Formats: sequence, structure tokens, C-alpha cells
Amino acid sequence: MKYQNLELDPFQVSAVEAIDRGESLIVAAPTGCGKTLIAEYAVEESIRLGKRAIYTAPIKALSNQKYRDFRKRFGDEIVGIQTGDVTINPEARLLIMTTEIFRNLILEDSPRLFDIYYAIFDEIHYLDDPERGTVWEESIILAPQSIRFMCLSATVPNIRELSIWMGAVRNTTVTVIEETHRPVPLKHFFYHPKFGIITIKGIKRKYRNDPETRKRFLKRKPSSRKIVHLAIREKHLPILYFCFNRKACERNAEAHSNLNLLNENECVQVRKLVDELVKQYDIGGYDRLNFLRGLWESGCAYHHAGILPAAKEIVERLFTQGLIKLLFCTETFALGVNMPASSVIFDELEKFDGVQFNYLMTREYNQMAGRAGRRGMDTVGYVYSQVIPEACDPRHMERLLYGANERINSRFYASYSTILSLYSRYGEGAFEIFRKSFHNFRKGTFSLTKAYQKEEDQIRNRIKFLKANGFLDGITLTPKGQLAAAVSGYEIQSAELYYSKSFDEVSVTQLPVVLSGLITEEARNRKCAPVTNVHLRFEAEKTIHKLRTKEIKYNIAAPIREMDFSMAAPVFAWAGGCELKELAAFGIPEGDLIRVLRMTIQLLRTLRDRIPDPEISDRMHQALLLINRGVVDAQAQLEVG
Repeated sequence: MKYQNLELDPFQVSAVEAIDRGESLIVAAPTGCGKTLIAEYAVEESIRLGKRAIYTAPIKALSNQKYRDFRKRFGDEIVGIQTGDVTINPEARLLIMTTEIFRNLILEDSPRLFDIYYAIFDEIHYLDDPERGTVWEESIILAPQSIRFMCLSATVPNIRELSIWMGAVRNTTVTVIEETHRPVPLKHFFYHPKFGIITIKGIKRKYRNDPETRKRFLKRKPSSRKIVHLAIREKHLPILYFCFNRKACERNAEAHSNLNLLNENECVQVRKLVDELVKQYDIGGYDRLNFLRGLWESGCAYHHAGILPAAKEIVERLFTQGLIKLLFCTETFALGVNMPASSVIFDELEKFDGVQFNYLMTREYNQMAGRAGRRGMDTVGYVYSQVIPEACDPRHMERLLYGANERINSRFYASYSTILSLYSRYGEGAFEIFRKSFHNFRKGTFSLTKAYQKEEDQIRNRIKFLKANGFLDGITLTPKGQLAAAVSGYEIQSAELYYSKSFDEVSVTQLPVVLSGLITEEARNRKCAPVTNVHLRFEAEKTIHKLRTKEIKYNIAAPIREMDFSMAAPVFAWAGGCELKELAAFGIPEGDLIRVLRMTIQLLRTLRDRIPDPEISDRMHQALLLINRGVVDAQAQLEVG
């Protein structure tokens, strides 16, 4: 069978046949096997039947990339996008969105879901994400039964169990299509500068059992120089080099910029493309631009969440066109973004989770390693891991190479907005829905398990709290409850601030500061001192502190956070009209700051549209206009890109 002039692999043929039969399906296959092609077929089929399709992705960078790809494929009129900070063509036949937006449309019982034929869930194994996985589960449980799901996944051992659960909650059969064979096989190597390529046997011989000795060896972490030179010597360019630390990405890129990996013609292409994109994204005044240009023109770059989003876009465009030969990046680059390389290098096989260092999960290793080997260009993909044999547990090395990917676990945790929406609609019947979590199903096929009992106790505690604090009157939403249900994300904080009149004392320029105080999470690894030179103190702080104290009184696990004003100074400066180059003085990574500003814009927009007081609503709108400009304006960036 051929599709888009490509000979389909057997697993792709099976998927296409399932789509033709109108079935829900899960397609599990290694990275780089061509799962996107099947998604495109599902989109085409939806449009052919006069219906619409939704494509959800776990991260905004992936949503943006899919929007561009699908627009090229189907045309501008057919494709739209809706993320928290971007809305383009929302009535499109194919609408790309974050999973959160999809879940919110379901909770609102939106008529926009009426003619959806397929909802495509990219990276369904993200259901296991501790913070955001619950949104995938809620969407699957609550979506209208008329919607078919097409889920794309890496290979995981319990994919059939997941499909049986989906079938049970959606009252249908969910077909599983699994492919284990990679079109471009991988070769894996361990490496140390002193010993060269080393086998697991070699690691076993050198491994030291004593923790203190291991610590001593870990302090002698080798540089990236020799392992990079090995891959270059073997002609395995382009290279994706994974570091689990932003600073290491930057240091390494700088250290290798003298390699000059581009020929004269490629240098000219880089200059031309960068000039175009700098003009399009209007970042001529960016203070780090000349430094980054120098890196890019050498064929080297770094990519992580802390850099300016426009600079990140430029790196992605250059890499896609083969003009970056050596890219130092964090693991988010491996998540669904379709940018394969000839080889992948791991700087190390352990990463810091905020508390301690742990070895990578097999699933994480395979996702990143899977970026090696370009279909139609490489016969083999090469994966190199830098190890310190004396300190590397050989059992973990064997697991990463030969172990099965970890199972997908349920992370179901009904949010306040979900509880408010469902409890006000179904009363006690809402618990029938909460009982349908994947976790509960795995333990006892929707019967009442101990784990569910705990979950139910938590939900009941939160319902008591919502009733005691004026969000619910019996099973009826109060005006405060209606606002909270509509916000979804910082919902009880936003509604409490409005109804306690905490917004009344806040000027238009201060509004973004207050709302960003809800959103900001003090980064555990942020080296710069928190910003204290803006003494903005608000009633809002006391209001949120009181609300959190009340939650704790009702024994609520994971209560809301206190407000965090560590980004107050740059947010206030930006709201006051400062320029991009002035932000550098605050010592906060631009990417982190812009992320908080964009999330603040999302919250301002939601509150503006939902708050009943026209004066406060107007102030929200004015505040939005102040901060949604230049490099922060995600929509403008996407439209020019």
C-alpha cells in the first residue's frame, strides 16, 4: 500500500485499515518509525467525511512544530492552533492544541467538539507524567463517546492493558498496533576518554562497590571533547549531544565553536537564514545575538528551555536544514520534535531530579537514543554514552541497553476545576466518573480499591473545602465557583483573589506581577539570587496564604503554593515598557521569564473573559496589552515563522 508516494510498512497498513473501519487505536512504535504518517491519514479521513480532527501534543514547542508541518501539508485554511497563548483559526478542520485545552473544552461541554471524528494524542505515554499526566486521563474518560481516539506511543509493556482500559471507559474496542522493529537500527557504545570504547564486561571489572570511592571517581567527570572528536572522526555528523544541565549545554557549545563544522557555502546559508529570522522575530536588539551567531556560523548550537524562544526556533530551523552539525541540548529536544541526527551522545546516564541523582529510565534512554539514525539517509544510528566505569553501576547499563521500557502508570488527580464541573453537574454521580481512573482499573476493574478509597477521601476533603469557602452551595456552583471552574489552572487562587477584592488595590502595571506570583515556581537550580529590589506587597499574598492554610485544615494533600515574587522585578519592568536587552540585567534566563509571562497572559485573558466586573475586566485587558508584545507575543512569532 502506498500513501503520499511512500511504501507503507506493515504496521502502517494495519493502522490505515483500522482508521478506514473508524476504530479507536493505539500505535506503539520506536521513535522515527513513521507514526506521524498514520496521524496524517486519520486527519485526511476526518476531513473526507466532512468532519474535523484534533491533534494534541504534550508540549507547546511540539504543538507549534506540528502546526507548521500540517499547514505545509494541508494548507492555511484547513489548519488552526489553540494553546494557552496562541489562537489561530480556531474553527479549522484540523485544530492543534495542548491536551489541557482539549480537556477544558470537554469540561465546558463545548459545541466545538460536536463534529470531531478523530482526536490524535501524540506521546500517549506522557499519561505517566507526574504533574500533567492526569489531563490525558481526564480527557479519555470525559470526551464525548462519538470521538475516536488515535494514540501514538513509544513501545511500552502494558500498552494492551491501556487499550482495554480505554475501551472500557469509552465503551468501544481500541485496536493495538505494535511495531518493535526500527527502520534504522542503532549501535550503542559506552566510552571513557582514558579507556576508549568500553563494554559492559569492562565496566563490571572496573566498577567499585564502595560508595565513597565511587563519589571520588564521579568528581573527575570527563569533558565532552574526546567523545565529540570520536563521533566526528567516524563521520557521524550531525550529532545530538544530550546534557541534563542547561549550563553544561552552553559551556560545551562554546568549547566546540572552534571546530568550524560548516563549509563556506553552508556558512552563507546560515547567515542568510539567521538574518531573515532575526528580522522576522524582531530580535535585532537581543544582547546575546552576536555570540549566538558566532556559534551558529561554526555549525554548533545549544538548545534548552532557558533560552529566548525566538533563538530556540532559529536553532530548530537551522538543525532541520542540516546547518547545525553539533547540538548540545536537554532531553525536551527528544520529545516528539521530529529532528533526527546521525548520532546521539549522552553526556552522562544519570540526571538530577531536584532531590538526588538517578539513572535514566529505560523509556527516557530509548526516546533520546531513538533520535539517532535518519530514515533514508543512514544505514545505522550511533549512540555513545560517556561513562565513568568505576562509578557506573553495570546493572543499570544492562537495563538501559537490554531492558524493557517501563510500564505506563496512572497519575490521575482530579483538579479543582474538574471537581467543580463534574460535582455541580452530577452530584454524587461524579464519583462514578472518578472511579474510572486507569489506576483503579488496573487494581480491580473499576471496583473500589484501597488506592481509589484514598483518592475518593481526598476528593471529598476538597469538596468540603469548596463548600466551606464559598465555591459550592450544596451541589450548585456559586458565582465564585463558576469563575474557578472556568479558569482551570490556578483556579481557586484566581477566584479567591477576585471575590476577596484583592485586585481592587492593584494598578494595571502591577496586575501581571500579582498573577505571575501565582505562576512562578522558584527554580530549585536557579543560581541567581531571587529578585528583592522591587518592594511590591499586596493583599493578594495574605489572601493566598489564608486559602492555603484552610486547605491544610481540611487535610488536603499538595495544597496550593504560597505566592512567589522572585520574578517580580523583570515582570514589572516588562509591564512598564522595558526593552528586551534590559532584561539581561535581572539575571533570570529569558526562556524562563518569557514562559512565566506567557502563562500570565493566558491567565489574564481567561480572567478578562470570565470576570463579571467590567472595570476589572478592562484592567486585565490593559495589562495583557502591556506584556503581550515583542518576543513575548507567541502568536506573532508563530505567524511569522
